[in-house]
Amino acid sequence: MVESSVCAVVVTYNRVGLLQKCLHAILTQSVGVAHVLVVDNHSTDGTPKVVAGMTDSRLIYRRLDANYGGAGGFKRGISAAIRETADDFFWLMDDDTMPTQTALAALLQAREQVPQFGFLTANVRWKDDSPMNVPPIASDWAESTRNGVIKVHEASFVSLFVSRARVHEVGLPFADFYIWHDDTEFTLRLAEAGNGYYVPSAIVIHESQSNQAPLIYRDVADRIPRYYYLYRNEMYICRKHKSRLTLVKTFVRDIYVSLKVILVAPDHRLSRSITVLRGTMSGLHFVPKG
Repeated sequence: MVESSVCAVVVTYNRVGLLQKCLHAILTQSVGVAHVLVVDNHSTDGTPKVVAGMTDSRLIYRRLDANYGGAGGFKRGISAAIRETADDFFWLMDDDTMPTQTALAALLQAREQVPQFGFLTANVRWKDDSPMNVPPIASDWAESTRNGVIKVHEASFVSLFVSRARVHEVGLPFADFYIWHDDTEFTLRLAEAGNGYYVPSAIVIHESQSNQAPLIYRDVADRIPRYYYLYRNEMYICRKHKSRLTLVKTFVRDIYVSLKVILVAPDHRLSRSITVLRGTMSGLHFVPKG
C-alpha cells in the first residue's frame, strides 16, 4: 500500500459506533493516509476508551475540553494537523462519513489533474446510494470536465480535501459558526484562492439519519435552538460572499419562513418563528472572531 502525505481529520461527538466504521474505512484505503487525527468534542459515550484501544500508529487522538460544535472541531483539528504533522494535505470529514476504498486515490488523482485547486470534494451518497451534499456547479463547469472533475463554488465537510498551503493562505474555519455552514464559508474562501472541484470517482457514503435538508418546520422540538446558527450563518455568508441581491432575497425568504412556521409547524410555533428571526437579524451584523 502506497502512503500519501495526507492527514485525515475526523471530528466526532458521541457516535463511537460510526467513528469506528469511519476510521476503519480511512485506515484501509487503497492509498494509505500518513495520519488520522481524531478530534473528540468531549464525547461521553466511551469514545476515549475505544480509540485508546486502537493500535494503528498513524492515529492521533485529541479530546477537547468541551463540545465546540463541528466548526470548532474542524478549526482545532486542522490547526492540530498543521502543528503535529508535516503532511501536505488534509482530508476532512465527520464521523458518519464512510469513504469507499478508492476514495482517497481518486482525490489524489484529481489533484494531479488540477494542481492549483482550492479544494476537492467527493461524490457523497446516502445509505441508499442516492446523491447527497451535492455542491452548486459553477457556470463554466464544462471546461473542467476535461480533467475528470467538475468546477463548483462550495462544498461540505463530508470528505473535503485541502492543501496545507491553501489553509495558510485563507485561514481556518470560523469556530464562532458553531454548526451549519461553517464548511460553506470556508470553501467559499478556498474557492476565491483557487477553484473548487467535485470529483465524481471519489465516492463516500454519508451515514446520516436522513437525506433530507434540515427544515425548522418539521424538526423535533429539542433541535429548534440549533436553527439560530443556520439562519445567522447564512446571512453572514450572503453579506461577505454573495451579491446584494442575494442578501435581500435571503432576508425576505427568512421573514417568510418566520411567518410560515406559525401556520404549519406541528408544535412550538412561536419558538420556531422567533429562532428564525433572531438568527436572521443577528446575521446582519455578526462578525466571527475565529
